[in-house]
Amino acid sequence: MKYIFDAKTNAFFPVELKDSYIEKGLWPEYGVEIDEETFSEFQTPQTGKMRIAGKDGYPAWADVPPPTHDELVAMADAQKQSLIDEANEHINSKQWPGKAAMGRLKDAEKVQYNAWLDYLDALEAVDTSTAPDITWPEQPA
Repeated sequence: MKYIFDAKTNAFFPVELKDSYIEKGLWPEYGVEIDEETFSEFQTPQTGKMRIAGKDGYPAWADVPPPTHDELVAMADAQKQSLIDEANEHINSKQWPGKAAMGRLKDAEKVQYNAWLDYLDALEAVDTSTAPDITWPEQPA
């Protein structure tokens, strides 16, 4: 099977479906003909690579760019929220808030509950704007 590779959209179009693409106004204005082997080669990128249109208009592999600062901050925000959710889930699974409200926490439970509350406070204080340079607090044992 033959394909047209469109550098503008970084996409392949099967030549046998050309009429259908034309009817829908989707056939690329420019493109280069690609054989089945090249098409197959550019379907699954290796780790850390992405398909791009080379300067010659043919598909090529390029390194995935490193994340931007905004992307790193967003990932850190997501990690922070995940850690907070996990800590709250742990605290709630032990029923410490309810036991504390009823005065039913044992001394050992009070120590653990306070350690987890300190951990939550430390998580809340994490400044994700410094990503990727973040020192995450350690979870209590």
